[in-house]
Parts: sequence; C-alpha cells; structure tokens
Amino acid sequence: MSNGGPDPLGGLAPRYPGEILLSDKPKLDEIYAYYIRDFFDFPFQCNAIRVKIKEELYTNHAEDGLPQFYSQYHEKFVHLLTRVVPGRKVFESKKRRFKHNRANRLHWIKPILQNWNDPRIIYFQFMEEDGSIREYFWYKAKEYLVILEPVSPDYYLVTAFCVDYKNQPYYEAKYRGRCGP
Repeated sequence: MSNGGPDPLGGLAPRYPGEILLSDKPKLDEIYAYYIRDFFDFPFQCNAIRVKIKEELYTNHAEDGLPQFYSQYHEKFVHLLTRVVPGRKVFESKKRRFKHNRANRLHWIKPILQNWNDPRIIYFQFMEEDGSIREYFWYKAKEYLVILEPVSPDYYLVTAFCVDYKNQPYYEAKYRGRCGP
C-alpha cells in the first residue's frame, strides 16, 4: 500500500461509465492515446524490469469483423480490447471479439504493474505448456489480471483482462500450480 500518498490501486475505476461500443472511435482513440502514453511515451518498469510491447499494426480487422479503423492501432492494443471466441464449427477459425470491459480498464495495466508488490496484487509465476514461465499480476478485488513474459532483458506484455466467473477457476488452478512466489 502507499505511504500516505494517493492510493494508485484503490482509485482504479473504468475509464467511462457504462459500455464502450465496438464502433466508438473517439473513445477508442482516447484509450489508444493512454496506451501510447503508458507504453511508449513514458515507458515504465515492473520489479526493476522494463515492460515492452511490439509496435506491429493490427491487420486482421476484416477477418475478425472489426471496423476498418482498428487497422490504425497496434496489434497488442486490439488484443487487449478483444477476446478470442472460437468458431462454432470445427473448420471456423477463432475470431477476436470486442469486450467493452477490457477496453474500459486498459489504463489499469501500468498502475498494477508499478505496484506489483502491493499486498492487494497476487503475484505468481507459472510454467506454461510450452515450457515458458509467465508472471501473473492479479488484482483479485478488482477482478483484473495482467500477464507478462520475461524475454531477457525485458518483460513483454502478454495480455490483460477481467477475470470473470467463467475463467476464475482456471486462474485459481494456475495459482495453486504456480512455480514461483
């Protein structure tokens, strides 16, 4: 917790009241500006390790059924706003679908990572099926999870999202099977 100053975690709230629509370009542009500020204009560290994001542009807007203006955003930004929804038939590909709650909380990533050692953040490492070790930062009270992967000498942001009743048991199991603190 903070030492008498403002509480950067306790004050986290969605950026906008209510839902953000898939096609609300002005709001998404504002959220993108925060993303650029947090990760590129004023880069930061977590546990004394720089947090980085690849700067590739998103190119799958048509395949995912997203508006064309999404192609002006970084791929990781769109990943942070969307969630994979598998096709109903075996031959259908997995598509990314916009999730307003993810978009509305994207600005939570930096304060959670900068305050990773706050007792409200559950931190653990987990060895994935491919042998890589990822680091999890779970603000359980706010139902939000950030995942980083160490790629020496930096951290790369894998994803961040709201943990809901559907996926909470999965992440609880990962926490129980953790390989680190």
